[in-house]
Order: sequence, then C-alpha cells, then structure tokens
Amino acid sequence: MATILGIALSGGGESVFRVPAAQAARPVTLTYAGYMAGLPVFSLTTTVSLPAGTVPGNGGYSISADGQTAGNLRMLYPYAASINAKGALKNQAAAPKQFSSVSQIMGKQEAVTLTYGAGGKVGIDAQPLTRQAQEATAQGFANGTMDPASAVVALVAKFASTHQCQGTFKLFDGVRRYDLKLSQAGFVDLNPLQQSYYHGSATECVAQPQLLQGFSQTAAQSQFYPQSARLWLAPAVPQLPAIPVRIEAQNALGLMTLDLVDVQF
Repeated sequence: MATILGIALSGGGESVFRVPAAQAARPVTLTYAGYMAGLPVFSLTTTVSLPAGTVPGNGGYSISADGQTAGNLRMLYPYAASINAKGALKNQAAAPKQFSSVSQIMGKQEAVTLTYGAGGKVGIDAQPLTRQAQEATAQGFANGTMDPASAVVALVAKFASTHQCQGTFKLFDGVRRYDLKLSQAGFVDLNPLQQSYYHGSATECVAQPQLLQGFSQTAAQSQFYPQSARLWLAPAVPQLPAIPVRIEAQNALGLMTLDLVDVQF
C-alpha cells in the first residue's frame, strides 16, 4: 500500500532551500476513496498547504495524510498510517525538511522520523529501531532522497510549471528505498466513478518503481508491490495547480483505483 501512495516524483534530496516567504494558499483537504472490483477498500484524507498560485511560488509547504484499509480488505489486511511532511519550494523544486509517519499493520505499530540536512544527508529515527532503518543509516542509502509526501508536492509543482510528467526520482519512506521513473502517456477524458469529485480532461502519467532496498523478498517476488501505476492530473480545484485526481495500480491483490471524492477548504 505504501508504494501505491508513494507514486510521485521527486528531484532528490538537495540541501534545504532558504527562500523568502510567499503568500500561502489556504490549506485544502482532499479525500480519496480506494476501490478494488468496484468495492471500497481504502480511504485517504490529506491536508495540503502550498505557496499560492496555479504555479506555486517560493515558500514553505506542508502535507499531512491519514489512510486506512476499509471493508473486506481491512479484515484481511488491517492497515492504518498517518504522515506529516514539511519543506520548501524554490522555482517549483521541492526540498524536504522533515517527514514523520506512524503505521499500524496487523496490530504492529512502527514510527519513523526523517530529518533532511545539508548535502542531502538524511537522519533516521525509527521506533522501534528496525533492521531497515539500521541498514539505511549504516549504508547511507537514504541520503540524496525525498520522502513520498514531499514527492507529491514536487510532482504538482513541477507539472504546474512544465505540464510534463517525466524523469527518474529517488524516494525513501523510512523503510523502503526505491527509484521512480515517470513518463507522460497523453490526455484522456476520465469517466466518473461512484463518488468522483472530478471527471473530464486529465493528463495521464505512467510511474514505474524500481525496488532497491528494504523490500521483503517474498513480497517483491509475489508482486505485492505494484510493477507500475497510472495517475491522472487535472485542474480540479480553482486557484490551485493540477492535482492527482485518480491513481491506478495493479498488484497481486488486484487493480486498486484511488479516486478523488471530496475537496474542503
């Protein structure tokens, strides 16, 4: 599930930008519903603050999100997670400052905080201290990366400026290290689903992750993590940049569709 929600692009873990404050937009809360075979299996609510404008200016950003499995999937795979991230945008490039997550999987809780320093160095504080966190610290493979939440901000800001989905980007979520290659697939007219907030013209992007570190070999071989995903960006909310309005990813459980269903200011 983390890989599905982490489908986004990033520019790597540059040192933290020192930028002048820009006029901040009002925080916006986006709610997504996840479906498999037409049945609700996941819910996600995220609140985002960006510098104002359809092309975000320089300044700070923050993003928080709460997601959990729902319906029959929750009985098979009880999962819930909360994340918080903050950083700065400069010229539509994002540099994270801090990322934290708390997840509960099958009754087991794990928490991690990532702190981004100069030269792309990433500090890792995991509770409990996991093998993946120890290996990432010892080997330094988290350095020069970006967290998935900040990567969503990077995707939105870069697309607002260039109207292109492309590039290969480095991600680390506190446990897993993966590269993500993003390419543009064209334009489509999205049909509404059960509760869609938006339908109509959207830009389609294809995301292909390369799993590098921290992934269970059994899960990787069984294709529990998606081999690729598609996401659609559209100007669904006035005075905001284009945002992800729908994501699809296929794994061993089936095709998951995450659809934007509500927007609140």
